[in-house]
Amino acid sequence: MNHSFKTEALILKRANTGETDRIVTLLSKDHGKIVCVAKGVRKLKSSNRAILEPGNLAQVFLIRTKSMPILTQSKLLAEASTARQSLAGISQLSQILEIFDRLFVEDFIDEETSLLAFAIHEELLGETKRNDKIKALLQELIRALGYQDLKQTAHLNILDYVAEITEKKMKSFEFLKVG
Repeated sequence: MNHSFKTEALILKRANTGETDRIVTLLSKDHGKIVCVAKGVRKLKSSNRAILEPGNLAQVFLIRTKSMPILTQSKLLAEASTARQSLAGISQLSQILEIFDRLFVEDFIDEETSLLAFAIHEELLGETKRNDKIKALLQELIRALGYQDLKQTAHLNILDYVAEITEKKMKSFEFLKVG
């Protein structure tokens, strides 16, 4: 197993730790969910600072350690600025990222679920994002991950269903209603 690797990843969330570090949760196209530490990223001169914002797509370089991988470099591939232009867009982006964080497990992803997750992200950042397409792709992703089809449950929306699956209340606002 290599000690270092490069991958394309969607930034799901981040949390400050120490004075200048940040714990970053990524969804990698070929490694699944990765929780890593970005050392010094909160320094004003850090080149990784703006790239590691939730919703951005980046190429990242990581070094495996005994505990948590260390993110050493990143290159911005797609910025989520179009999704952040309105409150509704910010809400949608945060919901999708929270759903991905809840449904994917660390260090595993198959090709079908990877393609679906990144198609949802691409649709969300598109100029003419269509909520119906995002909802359909999300439902397909849930089925691909092995869960029951939303329409066969008593749930009226995706967030309630994901909350039940993960046994934890969702933090984001509701926009993903079925129908």
